[in-house]
Amino acid sequence: MDLNTLSNKGWIEIDGIKGKEDLLRIANKLGTIIPGPNGEIIKVITRKNKDVALQGSQSSIYGQGPFPLHTDTVFWPTPARYVIFHAIGDVRRPTTFMKFSDLIPNDPSFFKIARKSIWYVGPNHNRFYCSMIFNYCGNYYWRFDSDLMIPVNHAALEALKVLRPLVLSTETDYVNWTGFNAVVISNWNILHGRGPQPVNEGERIIHRLYIK
Repeated sequence: MDLNTLSNKGWIEIDGIKGKEDLLRIANKLGTIIPGPNGEIIKVITRKNKDVALQGSQSSIYGQGPFPLHTDTVFWPTPARYVIFHAIGDVRRPTTFMKFSDLIPNDPSFFKIARKSIWYVGPNHNRFYCSMIFNYCGNYYWRFDSDLMIPVNHAALEALKVLRPLVLSTETDYVNWTGFNAVVISNWNILHGRGPQPVNEGERIIHRLYIK
């Protein structure tokens, strides 16, 4: 892994993935794996129709369509530091990425609004209030999910008005899956989403790991 690129760019692609054992090796080099709510180490994700998706999930909102850019695990007091993705099956649909600093307008006033913003995370997850910006070891990082974070004050409403159209933007970085590559993202700096559905899409399986 090129950790310098991960730090500067916010995400890296790793080739030569042969199975879940390779994903676990990558994760253990980055930090401590965080099990999912059901205790699973590697989450297996498939696309779902709205009517069968977990309530409050992105699939329940967007079905089999594209997902907007977002931070994973905004419903945790401190979101996962890194997220690893690996795709197999019908891998024609890309995963999209964008650095948060590239998404927001180049306007110092937005940072002030973001710092003042208050959001409610819930009701189907851990319920708490938070800001878009959090401090870790003296550095500032971001969290944002337009579907799971509910604006509470005027600053949050203003921030949402700016960000909602931007997270639907198609002008993003993306990875083309091969079945033998994985992507590591810095979840505190990078937003990710799901690209448009290809014609006659078959089964697409995403393996996901959270690392703190």
